Amino acid sequence: MMRRVAVALLCASTAALVAPPTARRPKALAASATADVPVKTFEGGDAGKATLNLKITKNEKDMYVVHRKYVLERRNARAGTASTKTRSEVRGGGRKPFKQKGTGRARQGSIRSPLKVGGGVSFGPKPKDWANKKMNRKEAELAIGIAIQNKAARTTVVDSIAGKFSEPKTSAVVSMLSGLGLDADAKTVLIYDAEDATFEKSASNLPNCELRLQDEITVTDMLWADQVLMTQPAFDWVNTRYGEN
Repeated sequence: MMRRVAVALLCASTAALVAPPTARRPKALAASATADVPVKTFEGGDAGKATLNLKITKNEKDMYVVHRKYVLERRNARAGTASTKTRSEVRGGGRKPFKQKGTGRARQGSIRSPLKVGGGVSFGPKPKDWANKKMNRKEAELAIGIAIQNKAARTTVVDSIAGKFSEPKTSAVVSMLSGLGLDADAKTVLIYDAEDATFEKSASNLPNCELRLQDEITVTDMLWADQVLMTQPAFDWVNTRYGEN
């Protein structure tokens, strides 16, 4: 009897070591497919709620898809223009700096050697195209949808901002964010549906506010943001583009 109990305890402890904690599994980190988001008027009044219903992955691969898209965006953002000169590209050094023997110094053949100050660089960077990591379009859209869905708890929808800014003033955007119950100093991604030059100029001086048109949303933006503000038309477009239907 004691032997059976010992074997059962051993099996249970082994299973606990092999199986990872449930809280750390990617499925636990992924957002729900449906979430209610508060809708407010431009003046800050309560206008009800809207349902954010976007696609998520199955088989616990949410974070894997998002990570792939994030790496793709960061690689594509690299200019790849860093460049150094090798010893064959450095100007000068056509003659031997001093004679081979008799000086007591180590022999030198050129002042363009990497051992010399101002000489060439060994194994330095050269121009490179970093945008060579491929990703399917549907997979990329799925990753964006997951990233947006994961920010549902920090998302607010405003009915409209079109024509609300008569002149470019940073204080007007700060007042709008404060009126909607958002922190103007927090990292904010503001997603809107149509270009508005006055509004864009008004928000350009806010260091922690990034403006994105509805078709320019990236995974990087969603991971960076502490809070997300969407206009109602942009919210509807996101639900249609990245939703179940």
